[in-house]
Amino acid sequence: MKKEYTIEQVAETRWFYTFTEKNTKGEKLVIELSKCENSGSNHSLPILWKKNGYIDKVLETYWSVNTFVKDTENNCYGRYNPQHKLSEDKKRAVIDFDWMLEATEDNKEKLLNEVYRIWSSATGETATEKKIRKVREFAERRNIEIVTEIPEDWKDIGAMTAPLGSTWISNSESFKSNNRKTALLLV
Repeated sequence: MKKEYTIEQVAETRWFYTFTEKNTKGEKLVIELSKCENSGSNHSLPILWKKNGYIDKVLETYWSVNTFVKDTENNCYGRYNPQHKLSEDKKRAVIDFDWMLEATEDNKEKLLNEVYRIWSSATGETATEKKIRKVREFAERRNIEIVTEIPEDWKDIGAMTAPLGSTWISNSESFKSNNRKTALLLV
């Protein structure tokens, strides 16, 4: 994959890098990069980080990265950010101070390259493939037919129990007639 992107500067110290291609999971990537400055206040983040032993020296400037990853179902997540890692108890995200870098051009390239490397090496199902697989597993466990088009004279019955990515449809016969049929329609 070739690293191609557009850059939009939205403030004096803030840029959006929008990548033109998708990764193998069909995801699109936008990186927000902000140059932050130490205010010198006793409560500034770099001073608190140093005071609490997270970094060895007080950073006068540093890069802040946010990532926006849109999957094949148009959901947007903050994934593939090297400045984030799981806490020791694996219950929350915390700052990875190994990637909290002084705001230099070299460090900017390191951060952009690392986000791109993690994102471009992602493997697995697309969000759409995962959604369809889960609908199929649900239908298989319950012996339910899946269709991709609604048959003539059938209706969407709007039940909330259908798995994400599908909806219940019915031939609209009464329950008492013993001719009622239902299926899942992939949406």
